[in-house]
Amino acid sequence: MQQTVKQKGLSLNKKKWSEIVKTTEAYARQKDAFLVQFEHVKYLHYLGEKRELRDELVKAGLPNRFGLQARQWKLALDDALHTLERQWEAAIAEVKEHLYRHKGMTDEEKHYAFWLLYRHKKHGRDWKRIQAVFTGEDVASKKINLDAKGRAKVRKYLKRTFRHVLGKKPRVKRVRSFVVDQQMYRVFTVGNRQYIAVATLVPGERVIIPLAGVHAIEGNLRVILLPDEQAVEIHLTREPKAYPPGEEEVGIDLGVTEVFTDDAGKKYRPEYGKALREMSDRILDKSQKRGKLWTLYRKFLKQDPPKARRILRHNLGLAKQTKRNKRYRARCENEINRAFNEFYKERRPKIIAYEDLAHLRGKAKSKGLTRKVSIWQRSIMKKRLEYKNRVHSVTDPGPQNAAYSSQECPKCHWVDTQNRSGDFFRCRKCEFTADADQVSAMNLKSRLHDEEQAARRRDNPVHALQRG
Repeated sequence: MQQTVKQKGLSLNKKKWSEIVKTTEAYARQKDAFLVQFEHVKYLHYLGEKRELRDELVKAGLPNRFGLQARQWKLALDDALHTLERQWEAAIAEVKEHLYRHKGMTDEEKHYAFWLLYRHKKHGRDWKRIQAVFTGEDVASKKINLDAKGRAKVRKYLKRTFRHVLGKKPRVKRVRSFVVDQQMYRVFTVGNRQYIAVATLVPGERVIIPLAGVHAIEGNLRVILLPDEQAVEIHLTREPKAYPPGEEEVGIDLGVTEVFTDDAGKKYRPEYGKALREMSDRILDKSQKRGKLWTLYRKFLKQDPPKARRILRHNLGLAKQTKRNKRYRARCENEINRAFNEFYKERRPKIIAYEDLAHLRGKAKSKGLTRKVSIWQRSIMKKRLEYKNRVHSVTDPGPQNAAYSSQECPKCHWVDTQNRSGDFFRCRKCEFTADADQVSAMNLKSRLHDEEQAARRRDNPVHALQRG
């Protein structure tokens, strides 16, 4: 997991902008051609042997269809293969979720399925196993006692599930970026201004781009077009600084009015609830108004087509809506990032107990909107947890069982639905009182040492492979 540093450039003149746009367009067309060429499952094993595919294309003499230099098309190839790999990794994660919930398989069959989907932490994924799911090749593990008929049954199930979750193959829909390596750019400083000279389609010629700030720039870079400003943004990906693990075991209860509450009772970023509420209310209000405009459009489509076209053009566009939604989402993401930054700095955890993110639900006036908000909210939370755990060397025990976590007393362990009233918790047996979210976090923390759960995680090879 890597960190992306963004460095914005200043506006370019017409000539420089034209050269950058031509390079971006050629790169995008070449990348798209590679996506189409290598999307078939017969090329799947190349996702683990990217250099081998590149060498084969060099040996075969790849025709220069789009005017890219040799280094540029090689980067476009690598970019395309990584795009395909990301799609497959997302599909594999979804297939695992289906597999985990599937009740028609034996433990040994599930063990074999997770073995096919297994990703080694050091050596990566064996893509030939995934390929075998589609080709019908019978691959077996000596450690799994399953006959050929059982293995074929599992591969057929995985094949059907993959076809269900994969969706459309990725394509380059927007011409907006290209990649350069260390040999294709030069960074220098004149006075207090930093510049970067980037290679274009013409060998030996480079476009000099003035940057708005000063950063240490090295390795491969992605150049992003900003058409509205006629400028570019430089994205540098690098390994984040790692910190030693702390000493505390901490429980957190993910929320909606705040990002989360820890077992000590602190609520991190209560401002998040306000931002989330404003975003959901605004989106719902705009959606209702757009619904009325769509009704008018359909009405005038038969009665007055020119008026219907004007409504569609001037009132039902997506550009402003997309920008506005991005601003709201960025605001919510910012609150989530701040909450995690504060939490890891103050608590310095060694292990974090949290509930299954699938239970996280947004609050909005529309069920459909609640679902949409929850989907990206869970996505952001998951990514932040994974990233921060890696940076701070935190052991991830996986999600804890959240059943009755806000109704169980953390002191005497008495469970009663009447223990909780709104955000207030009071045990009807021992009179212990606290904030309900804090109680949930305390119970999640105590379940780290639940012997039944620990034994189930330790002894179940299916669970171990699923986490791998």
